[in-house]
Amino acid sequence: MAGECIVTDSSSDIPVEILKKYPITIVPMYVGFDGNLKKDLIEIQPEEIYKALDLGKIVHTSSPSAGDYILVFNRLLEKENFKKIYCITLSSELSGAYNAASIAKKSFSEGLIEVIDSKTSTMCLGLIAIQAGEAIKQGLSRKEITGLMQNLIEKNKFIAVLESFEYVFRGGRAAFLGKFIGKAIKFVPILNIGKDGRVKLKKFCSNKGKALKEIYRLTIETAKLNPISIVSIFYGLDSGPAKELERLIRGNNEISVSDIIITKITTVISAHTGPGLWGVAVSPKLI
Repeated sequence: MAGECIVTDSSSDIPVEILKKYPITIVPMYVGFDGNLKKDLIEIQPEEIYKALDLGKIVHTSSPSAGDYILVFNRLLEKENFKKIYCITLSSELSGAYNAASIAKKSFSEGLIEVIDSKTSTMCLGLIAIQAGEAIKQGLSRKEITGLMQNLIEKNKFIAVLESFEYVFRGGRAAFLGKFIGKAIKFVPILNIGKDGRVKLKKFCSNKGKALKEIYRLTIETAKLNPISIVSIFYGLDSGPAKELERLIRGNNEISVSDIIITKITTVISAHTGPGLWGVAVSPKLI
């Protein structure tokens, strides 16, 4: 009989081959244009979004509804006989997914569903879900699984480069960069996500090559804090920076890395950034 399982959303960027190894269910976000929202990665793919952005269309996104979560929770509890669901969502500062899941939780008996705000995005969220899935496979207690997830929320690090702010400015999603608009147009920004779950500007680099070197430096600096790290490298349209980062990280003897996961960002993230996003998620390996 099934025990515990993980639910997360499609912004987590978890590769399909990894999803198959764990009791993880993905609830799709919505993305689209011309008034037509579609389910992320099910009904629409990143390439369609890039094409729409190139045509000057405004792309909209939406979190899963409470109804979407109720359908998923009901299937897992009633049809697949799971006894406990850990639902971890994209940062509540970036999406309504956490609120929707929290509303959906009220339709079920107390204690069956735990809803957790990851306070992060992309593979930082994905690595929490993956390690929680591994904890379930290894038979850890519910208290240990919850503690593991909270520990990872605290320690995971997200570092990313956005090659062009054209798309975020066009979509009105760069309010936090308002006072840096001159630099944002001329230079390459490095972003991170703070402990409050909001995207923040870390620094500017003069070009893409220097940005890659800085991302690598920050990755090594972060990984040195962990006895063993899991690293995920994510990218939009161009896999070149991801491959170069992988080469550099694998060649560094100052850190211990158990896994490097390379993944393409999902459609809903692409809608906000355009194709020129790439970066690294660093997680301590705790299980």
